[in-house]
Amino acid sequence: MPAFKPVVIITTAAGREEAERIGRALLERKLAACVQYEDIVSEYVWQGELCRSAEVRVVIKSARRHYSAVEKIILAHNGYDCPQIVMQPIQRGLRAYLRWMEAQLGA
Repeated sequence: MPAFKPVVIITTAAGREEAERIGRALLERKLAACVQYEDIVSEYVWQGELCRSAEVRVVIKSARRHYSAVEKIILAHNGYDCPQIVMQPIQRGLRAYLRWMEAQLGA
């Protein structure tokens, strides 16, 4: 089996219900070890218009090998035309936490 490569995947949802639906789907499929939800306000330009909206940031602790599956789940449950989905590798972290992540993901 390939070496465990922990990542954080970040997306946003229009509301808490949508965000938690994404999180539960990922946790049930063991594609995430942990999912966090944060209420935020975003400002951005969309189709030439300056927009401001309340959103929920979804922070997903996962493994690099799960990125494609995580992206598919987010797209299936997210109402945005072009949702933010970005992945950041975890270069370092508390070893006990990273071992726990690995165990949760079946890596």
